Amino acid sequence: MNGVHPRLAVSTLSMWNWELGQALDLLRELGVGSIGVFYQKVRDDPRGALEAIAAAGLICSNVTADNGGVSVLAPVDDDGLPALRALKPSLDFAAALGRRPCYFTTGPTPPRMPTDEAFDLLVPAVAPIKAYADELGVPLALEHNNASMRDAGFINTLHDCIEFSQATGVGICVELQNCWIERHLPRLFREHVTRFTVVQVSDYLVGETARLNRRVLGDGSMPLEWLLGLLLDAGYEGMFEIETLGPAIEAEGYASVARRNVEWLNERLVRWGV
Repeated sequence: MNGVHPRLAVSTLSMWNWELGQALDLLRELGVGSIGVFYQKVRDDPRGALEAIAAAGLICSNVTADNGGVSVLAPVDDDGLPALRALKPSLDFAAALGRRPCYFTTGPTPPRMPTDEAFDLLVPAVAPIKAYADELGVPLALEHNNASMRDAGFINTLHDCIEFSQATGVGICVELQNCWIERHLPRLFREHVTRFTVVQVSDYLVGETARLNRRVLGDGSMPLEWLLGLLLDAGYEGMFEIETLGPAIEAEGYASVARRNVEWLNERLVRWGV
């Protein structure tokens, strides 16, 4: 495939069980120029990963941080803030890639803590993490992760993520599967598009479990063209990053899935003259 749109990226999360090198080979074969890097996939050899990405001639659209399951709400210990220690390697890697955006999820709440209380604690707790990212020149963003992944994060709606961004100055990683059912998206996109660091694109088939379960673009129930159109109409100028994973993806195979995903999104971006 030639002429892949420059605003199209593919996350290495879409090749969940592959080594980085396998993912790079496939995406280079497809003509993809930008990738999202899941830090967990490269944490054992970040320097080698930097060299491999550069050798492949690929650009990083963003880094998915690995917080090792540590909550941003974890209390300060003798060595400082556990969440900052956990996120520093991901932020350093994003800086080494050219100060690329790095997004994270909040981690879980303590047992039985109401979301309002957790949110109020989160706003001041993230300040040292943002300060470190600012020192590196790395745009920091929060993803509103799926509510079925409450163990990974407790900011589960775009509405709440926007409120958090307003309170902290942290950007937003928009995951369309996690917000497509929300109301007032045209207004939310239009009024807050400047806060969006990256938009992640996937599909979902209604009736299936939502936990780590996505579909090839166009195979699910989401109004993807409408969502993408809203973002473009709102003035979004960033990357559209494909991130698909789950049983249907594994059953079909990464090579076939990646090709179909890229063809679907690329055709529309080119046709729309983005």
